[in-house]
Amino acid sequence: MIALVEKYNITLLTATDEVDKLARRYVSDGALPSGSMSDASHIAVASVNALDMIVSLNFHHIVREKTIKMTSAINMLLGYKAVEINAPMEVIDDEKTRYHLGRDTRDKT
Repeated sequence: MIALVEKYNITLLTATDEVDKLARRYVSDGALPSGSMSDASHIAVASVNALDMIVSLNFHHIVREKTIKMTSAINMLLGYKAVEINAPMEVIDDEKTRYHLGRDTRDKT
């Protein structure tokens, strides 16, 4: 993984006190269950760094309606923008995913 980070000059985002505070808020307000601080931190890092989106396969704690709505509300309340949270299938556009998402395969948009 480190080799890929170096090869593609990927920016690493790290936890800060601000991230930790926001992650704790997500958990204390019930957006994520206690014991899932690493998942809360994942969303908080994205929020603090004003990222547009998280793409995750973590359907247990991250890609679920309650988490998406509550973290967005908490972010807006605290002055952060809402971070869109999606599963990979929601952001990959090819014929196979258009079929699974119920879009016509001839749709070019």
